[in-house]
Amino acid sequence: MVREAPVLIVITALVDRTKAKYGSRAERYVTLEAGHAAQGLLLEATALKLGATVMVAFDDNALRAVVAAGKSELPLYVVAIGRPRG
Repeated sequence: MVREAPVLIVITALVDRTKAKYGSRAERYVTLEAGHAAQGLLLEATALKLGATVMVAFDDNALRAVVAAGKSELPLYVVAIGRPRG
């Protein structure tokens, strides 16, 4: 499904930005928020009668090279969205 999906949304985090305010809890907070964002995308896709799935097993460095343009962003989720078959 991921290879054929017309839309891939990549959720990334800038953990250092959050560390300035929350210190050692920053990574926990950004991962929780990423989960909430992904859940919202999945719920909206369902409401629109679209198919959606998340992918969390990927090559961080390869994905970062494509979507983050060398920034220190940490890729957390890829959400694939499209029309279900049949």
